[in-house]
Amino acid sequence: MLDAQRAVGYLIRVGQQVHTKLWSEHVGSELTAPQFAVLDALETEPGADQRTVGELASLDKATMAEMVSRLVRRGLVLRRRDPSDGRRNLLSLSPTGQELLHSAAAGVAQVERLLLEPLEPAEQQRVLVLLGKAARLAPEA
Repeated sequence: MLDAQRAVGYLIRVGQQVHTKLWSEHVGSELTAPQFAVLDALETEPGADQRTVGELASLDKATMAEMVSRLVRRGLVLRRRDPSDGRRNLLSLSPTGQELLHSAAAGVAQVERLLLEPLEPAEQQRVLVLLGKAARLAPEA
């Protein structure tokens, strides 16, 4: 019989709960982790199309569309039609979005430090590699 408390899904869920608690304490409620990923992707790839940003942030098409709409309404992201392809939206950070991204960065770094703190440096690198492999098992966005 499977030991439920050692099951991968259970441990991921508990890890997500810890992450959510730490995020709330150190980043706050103004920005979720997926929203941070989108803003971060836009800082890296300003003017990228919505599909590319979704891929960079590991978000499916429907989630990305809804999130972008919310971020645009909040004034954090600017959206415009691609002049060469009217079906595509090009995205960029607004000044407010860039300010929020930068103000959240220290809290996000603290969350990362706290999540990895119980591990030795070699274990930290290994867990990041393994989680990255597991994340690539997810269906394509």
